[in-house]
Amino acid sequence: MGHRGQYRRLRPGRAFTLLDVLVSIAVIALLIAILSPTLSKVQETSRRVVCASNLRQAGLALQMYADDWRGLLPPSAFLRGEDGENAEMMTLRLPPDVRWRVTREGWDGLGLLYRAEYLPAAGVYYCPSHHGDHPYEAYESQWRGASGEIVGNYHFRGEDADGRRALYAIHPEAAITADGMRTQDDYNHDTGINVLRAGLHVAWMDDSNQVLRSMLALGDDDHPDDHSLDDAWDFLDRGRR
Repeated sequence: MGHRGQYRRLRPGRAFTLLDVLVSIAVIALLIAILSPTLSKVQETSRRVVCASNLRQAGLALQMYADDWRGLLPPSAFLRGEDGENAEMMTLRLPPDVRWRVTREGWDGLGLLYRAEYLPAAGVYYCPSHHGDHPYEAYESQWRGASGEIVGNYHFRGEDADGRRALYAIHPEAAITADGMRTQDDYNHDTGINVLRAGLHVAWMDDSNQVLRSMLALGDDDHPDDHSLDDAWDFLDRGRR
């Protein structure tokens, strides 16, 4: 047979069958299903870190504001207003029809930190976990100069439980700003809430059992009131102990 006998004819490789492809797809789908909860949890943890960073920056800005304004926190048109108005203290700039109630072109509460350039980055006022009606994109044109109301994702308290507005007079562990609590739709995280305390540190409060969330109005049709917000802030204050 000569040299030709030393070699074997190569057979062509076996092609993938439809069954092979379907099995591969099923395995990939199973792996994705197994890993998805873990990946989602990692993503939410990252968003919580960004949210906490936003609140820390707000705390530093509040300190600078207080240093320049006799120790006081920024004023709000909704503080001690009519029943239910404390729930609106996620508002950063008022709509034109109520701007007469404040100065500085309608900026209110935490929005005064933006107007006075203590915290001039619009994105810091929004939590990356927010899934309600007030994402940054809903107000992008207003941030760029258009008129109209602007709402953020963080709830400003404006004073402590005893009505003190001087930052230096508020207990360091009292909550002064937190993730949104106007309604349950504004609750940024599903299992807890980031809280900025008067000592300017941010703490995570676990709410896996939904005790705090259940205190809040279900939605706009449920008419948030001052009592639910007072209970929520009191709950956050008690959480320090």
